[in-house]
Amino acid sequence: MAVNPMLTSGANGIQQGTKSLNNVAQEIAELNVKSNPSGSEADGVRPEGLPLDELADAMVDLKLYARQVQASAKVVETADEVIGFLLDVRA
Repeated sequence: MAVNPMLTSGANGIQQGTKSLNNVAQEIAELNVKSNPSGSEADGVRPEGLPLDELADAMVDLKLYARQVQASAKVVETADEVIGFLLDVRA
């Protein structure tokens, strides 16, 4: 098992995940959701007339990318443990 590709893969996953997280967070910040005068959020629309479903989709994406970063961090952690084990065996 090559350790260096594990580290590279984990680091790339973290980088992609954080970039995607930033993009989705920016999208959520720009939604500026308004609710209708009756106060029902189910009928809320953005100023451009798009439904709140877009906000829900963005929130799901936010959670998805957060999990991607967590999984990639676990890959890096595992690679670190493998390197440590190999150094202990070598010593």
